[in-house]
Amino acid sequence: MSPETESKPWWQTLPGLLTAGAAIITAVTGLLVAMHQTGFFDRGHQTPVQSQSSSQPVGERAKPVEAQSAASRPAASTPSSGSLKLPEVSQVRMGDTNYKILSARVEPYSPDKISLRLTIRLTNNSRYDTVFGTSSFRLLVDGYLQAPTNNVSEVVASNSSRVDDIEFMVPSNVSTVGLQMGDVGEGRGTIELNLQRP
Repeated sequence: MSPETESKPWWQTLPGLLTAGAAIITAVTGLLVAMHQTGFFDRGHQTPVQSQSSSQPVGERAKPVEAQSAASRPAASTPSSGSLKLPEVSQVRMGDTNYKILSARVEPYSPDKISLRLTIRLTNNSRYDTVFGTSSFRLLVDGYLQAPTNNVSEVVASNSSRVDDIEFMVPSNVSTVGLQMGDVGEGRGTIELNLQRP
């Protein structure tokens, strides 16, 4: 038999090398799948997850320590859907403009948030037009001012009034918030709203 016709061992041929490579890849893949199903890869992450149980939820900005200790602690009961009792002082006067809360209502929005809807009347006693807009409202929640989630911007003619809804999203574990109307910003006065239904 001549050297040209002599057959090579299977591992020296291209099909043999491809077959061996495929077998190795299959074996490694099977091993990785088995290790994943037994939870081998998750063991390294168990300790950090358990240690986060007392920290603030991921994605929320840090809160001042003094505000966190009181306002962000879970309320006695999660606010349920329905109307809220209005505070004794429920209006703000700014010159010839008067803002008055007509009603307040909470609705579940997600497992950790509620929707606060305030129906507000703006009375314009001026001789000039004014704007009823969401830029005139802020909600103090856990020491931070939040803008409304809806967008309202309507002209109110002189000696007339307009009623519209202003909406905010609030963490469901917050029991009281402060509403600013008209004159908004850091250090401005607020009207305290109790988010627990009567």
